[in-house]
Amino acid sequence: MRLIPLAAAGVTLAVVAGAASISVVGASRQSAFASRASSLQHVWDADVAAGVPDASIAPLRQTLQSSNYQAAWWSPTWWTNTGSALLDDLQQRTNAAWNAAIAGARASAQTSLDNWTQLMQQLGPFIPSAATSDAATWPSALQTATTPSAIKRLAGLWSTEVGIARHDAQAAQIDAQINAELAGAGGVSGLLAQAKSIVVTTQQDNLDAGQLPALISALQDELRSGADPTQTVDQMVTEVKSVQAVIALNNDVSAGLRPLLLLVDQAGAEGTPNGHSFVSQYSTVASSLHDATNAVQLNAVQAQMSSLQSSANQELSTNQCGHNVGSGKVITVNLTLQEAVFYQDGCEVQATPVTTGRALLRTPTGMFHVFTRASPFQFISPWPKTSPFYYYPSWVSWVMEFASGGYFLHDAPWEPNWQYGPGSEDSSGASHGCIHIPTPVMKWAYTWTPNGTPVLISY
Repeated sequence: MRLIPLAAAGVTLAVVAGAASISVVGASRQSAFASRASSLQHVWDADVAAGVPDASIAPLRQTLQSSNYQAAWWSPTWWTNTGSALLDDLQQRTNAAWNAAIAGARASAQTSLDNWTQLMQQLGPFIPSAATSDAATWPSALQTATTPSAIKRLAGLWSTEVGIARHDAQAAQIDAQINAELAGAGGVSGLLAQAKSIVVTTQQDNLDAGQLPALISALQDELRSGADPTQTVDQMVTEVKSVQAVIALNNDVSAGLRPLLLLVDQAGAEGTPNGHSFVSQYSTVASSLHDATNAVQLNAVQAQMSSLQSSANQELSTNQCGHNVGSGKVITVNLTLQEAVFYQDGCEVQATPVTTGRALLRTPTGMFHVFTRASPFQFISPWPKTSPFYYYPSWVSWVMEFASGGYFLHDAPWEPNWQYGPGSEDSSGASHGCIHIPTPVMKWAYTWTPNGTPVLISY
């Protein structure tokens, strides 16, 4: 037998003892880590079950699974490290995931509470009392909910209840409006009479009456037979409002037609580059308005009118000067367009629709000059009372005679302002050869126009 030296034996025993000590430490550290890691995994499972999104936990699981601390107890990993720093970090991230899930769930629940508050502000009187009573318990229920899933369940339930309450409240509001409108119309018979009147208006204005004719017939049948007219009445109230809106739109668009006519006539009378085109475009727009029967078509016509108005205004502004009418002050009258334009050195300074001579007494054409001015002035009919052209003595404020035989530019207080312009020469307010000018313009023109001012009259 070979004997081991005593010194060597001591070293060997020391190494063995040290290894044994390290192994004990490693085993202890690995066991402690495994215990905490297991507890953390149980927390993760519980959190997911409580409503924390799995997507928030999955990265934590992956971090733990891929860490060096999955090594066996005898691994050198455990000689110098306990893994507590990793577990502490995972615990903090776990807490953050939980808090984020709680915050998200509470935000969703708060949205439902806010939607309820808004609904109360908008439709409070029409919300069913049972829904209002139930909603009063929501804030306390939110305070007692402790998990994301519990809070989410409340948020989903409340969102549904808000939707139901909104539907019911809107229906109640509509019913109240219908009842109020029905009462305002004088009951069912009054509503029926109103509907019939609206249909007559649509026929006169060439508009679509929608379902009103059919509803009128149905309601009359129900009243005769004693059937319940509630549904038909509700439909009629809604349809009456719809058709009334179309009538109002038609009136609004129609009201803009004459101002547009006078605008394009001014452009035509001044001979702007597209003046004659504007007059043609106006005829197309007027025809489109006549043919429009519903809101879509009326809105399209309104857009066309707006575009034409903008183009005419722009062109009149751009071409205010440069007109070839001569220097100094000049007045032109276009008998076709029934438009007078006042120029100063080729620049337009005033324009107005006019009314000229009626049939058989048309206003003469040619170049004339103002040679007499008077204010006030009384016209005396040169025709006897038996003549169809006779008129009673009439006073006016301002006259400017431009042609012998009694042809004047003058105001005509008996003629309404809306009558001036194209077609007025064939109206009841037409002159006996003179040129009627609206009072405000004539007042200005009398001061502006000296004797000798040229007056150019043409078709």
